[in-house]
Amino acid sequence: MSTAPRARSHRLDAAKGVLIVLVVLGHVLEAVASWAIPTTRLPLTAIYLFHMPAFVFLAGVTAKATHLLRRLGTFAVILLAAQALYLIAVQLLGANRSFSLLVPFWILWFLLAMIWWLLLLPLVQRFPKASVAVSVLLAAVAGTVEWVDYTLSLSRTLVFLPFFVVGAAYGKRILAAVPRLPTSAKLGAVALGVAAWLLLYELQIKQAWLYGSKPFYRLDIDDPEGIVVRAGLLCIAAVAALGFLSLVPDRPGVLAALGRRSLAVFLLHGFVVLGLQPYLRTLPEEIGSLPTLAVCLLLTLAIVAVFSIPLFDAAIRRFSQGTVELLCRPFARRQALETAAGDGGRAQL
Repeated sequence: MSTAPRARSHRLDAAKGVLIVLVVLGHVLEAVASWAIPTTRLPLTAIYLFHMPAFVFLAGVTAKATHLLRRLGTFAVILLAAQALYLIAVQLLGANRSFSLLVPFWILWFLLAMIWWLLLLPLVQRFPKASVAVSVLLAAVAGTVEWVDYTLSLSRTLVFLPFFVVGAAYGKRILAAVPRLPTSAKLGAVALGVAAWLLLYELQIKQAWLYGSKPFYRLDIDDPEGIVVRAGLLCIAAVAALGFLSLVPDRPGVLAALGRRSLAVFLLHGFVVLGLQPYLRTLPEEIGSLPTLAVCLLLTLAIVAVFSIPLFDAAIRRFSQGTVELLCRPFARRQALETAAGDGGRAQL
């Protein structure tokens, strides 16, 4: 007796579940002391080494070109609404944060980057091999262009573009293949990732390299050397992400459920981090380094547990999709009338 194939990989959802926990933990650690002290810089280096490349890869795996305008509209609605809400929150909290019409606020860069990536998706699906090659080239040289920075999320869009393109073109095959890798290959990828993490920590790499947000001149490096460093970091991120994916279980559970609701966690956790930041800043001095890490982890788990409640995810999706439907309704009605008129004319003939 045959069974219908699973519509979606549990490994994919579980991986997103782990990654969204790392996203929140990274922002909590940055709220405590950012990269200024070794206690937070060590885990932050590990997190930022691979978590966004892996997340972008999985976004490419799940991206669809069907109903593309509606998908783009949904991301645009979420981005605009979240930008407005974060502006209000910053004003109410008195946080020292700046806003710009051309720069998505803080974590919201990912939403605008998704819009750019989705616009490229039909081209990626039509020319997968060429798209991978071009995306790697663009990621490596993006830092040579001085105006490619936070504006319109251009720098991060280009730096992380290869992971989206590979995910969209070959991601499902890669996810199916990683569990069949020899144990030695899995351990080797993990070992290389750990070695790179400790090396970058020892070198005290500037966090902007891992953010992928600045051109080379703002990183105080010449273009040729910057291209080499950027290419090396892309390779390290790819190996580390592969090692991570090879270890994620392919079964339903808490992590898989969390991964399916990661959108709400991603959008809403920033409000909590902004609100608690003044109190988090005092933790290392008041209770010490290791207890501070424990508090950060517990706070992260609490934030994730609350915002992964289905109510939040359902509300965001209902609002965004409903808004897009409302905006599209006049165009759909006009198209229906034109179609009916055309059918009536043909009937008279």
